[in-house]
Amino acid sequence: MSRFAAALKDMLDLLVLPSGAIGRSAFASGAAALCLAAVLLDRVVAWLADPGGIVPFLFMILVAWSAGCLSRKRLHDLGWSGLAIAAFLAAYIVIVVGSPFVLAVPPPGSWEHALLMAVLFAGPMIGWFGWLVAAPGEAARGQTRAAGDPSRAAGVTAPV
Repeated sequence: MSRFAAALKDMLDLLVLPSGAIGRSAFASGAAALCLAAVLLDRVVAWLADPGGIVPFLFMILVAWSAGCLSRKRLHDLGWSGLAIAAFLAAYIVIVVGSPFVLAVPPPGSWEHALLMAVLFAGPMIGWFGWLVAAPGEAARGQTRAAGDPSRAAGVTAPV
């Protein structure tokens, strides 16, 4: 198998398989690849769109599944359950749906309305991404412990 094929397989495994744990850099590179693929393929999907909207719906499900796999793997590395994704999404939906009842929403078409909508819809997702990229997980803690103890770095374990 060529290097390119191996790298492509690794990226697909990262984006499609929900098992395992990943560190910060793998999460960031997977999220960047997912965003790039979504942006590049969006026009193709729009061109292929059928009257019933099945193709765009399936594309959206694929992107959401990949984002969920990435987040679940990163949460696992942080020592959290993948169910934290459901809690985050529930809070996000409550904020978005409840905001018109709590906030004084500016009139549509104004720059204030556009800014408020951008902050409401993108803000929590950017915060989620930032937290998952910035928080040190087990991989980082393991490297720090191994660097401080030469026997751990060599893979030597204490006798039981």
